[in-house]
Amino acid sequence: MDGRLHPSKAIVGSVNNYLAGKCIILAVTGSVAAYKSLDLARWLMRRGARVVFAASSAALELVGEKLLHWASGEPPITRLTGETEHILYVRGCDGLIVAPATLNTLVKASQGIADSLVPLLAVSMLGMGKPVVFVPAMHGNMASTPQYRRAISELQSYGALIVPPLIVEGIAKYPPVEVTGRVSAAFIARGRDLAGMKAVVTAGATREWIDPVRFISNPSSGRMGFEIAAELWARGASVTLIHGHVSGIVPHMVNRVHIGTTEEMRSAVENAIGDGIDIFVSTAAPADFAPAEKRSVKIKSGERLTLELEPTPKVVEAAVGKARRIILFAAETVQARDELLSRALEKMGKYGADITVANNVSGRDAGFGADKLDAIIIWSMGGGIFAEDVGKINKELLARRIIDTLLLIERGGEHG
Repeated sequence: MDGRLHPSKAIVGSVNNYLAGKCIILAVTGSVAAYKSLDLARWLMRRGARVVFAASSAALELVGEKLLHWASGEPPITRLTGETEHILYVRGCDGLIVAPATLNTLVKASQGIADSLVPLLAVSMLGMGKPVVFVPAMHGNMASTPQYRRAISELQSYGALIVPPLIVEGIAKYPPVEVTGRVSAAFIARGRDLAGMKAVVTAGATREWIDPVRFISNPSSGRMGFEIAAELWARGASVTLIHGHVSGIVPHMVNRVHIGTTEEMRSAVENAIGDGIDIFVSTAAPADFAPAEKRSVKIKSGERLTLELEPTPKVVEAAVGKARRIILFAAETVQARDELLSRALEKMGKYGADITVANNVSGRDAGFGADKLDAIIIWSMGGGIFAEDVGKINKELLARRIIDTLLLIERGGEHG
């Protein structure tokens, strides 16, 4: 059967086209977490990728060859033949993800011991200068060994991306598929083009308390901040994510600071920035007003209540003059694009931002808590102001567009 006609291919590009045109080898090794890579394959395919499984003999004892074929719609690579698969597929594909990666695989790949399928694919891919991602998963005692630390260090020095495992109950676990896929996609698509940069990202909603059980807030989920943080980290930046109340999976591999109020967020930003950083991204939705007085006990229900509100400190002010590049989000409920643009430009000028994302949050299918944002990207470069109305766009794609625009500014307008 033609692989393009396989029923599983119906999902390709169903979420967005982040990986459109990309071929990714997804190598599975003998860890009990191998089953999670079936979901990872589907995650990648929904972003437009062609996924070809490769499986070690130990992995095939846990997930069968037919199941791998079904999940990706492509015949898996399970052995080396006269077709020299390690050359054929490495030449034809754009990246390799080894997930889960056992200690045995990590050590062999780091030392160039290419005596079996997966280490051979990894060494070949690295030798061709193509992106390789390792997702370690093993018992905690193995992840604590000097051999593990040495293998990780050496693979990173070769240019590989290591997605750190989640340490839970003494086990180095396979991270959430959404996070693993997200950072792997960004790395394979763009590489480490932000290496050496330091970034601070804010996300989510703050809460201003009226009494011990009631507060003023907004429906921000933090999703846009998560996407920006993951994009920055995968592309080489050191990232601190300062977040308030959020929903969804917080990227575990970045430095995380959880705060409650707007004042706490501003203080955390000041501490994280210190004497200066390269990039500050303000995606958070901090409350603009707080009760002038917080009641110490719960206010009795059923009574008429009048609140006096006072303005909260502006978080972005903590970055002005200390962040080399500032990226702001301007959430508005206006429908007219010219007014949306005008308000964003006003905010951009006030804080001297390099990029401002004007976004209309009045719709149900785009904005707070949604997968998409209705946005206009505005940037300042070479003394001029430029704008691109991207309309309703998936937040994963928007994160990449924003960071690509940042690099465009860094390079003085020259596309890399």
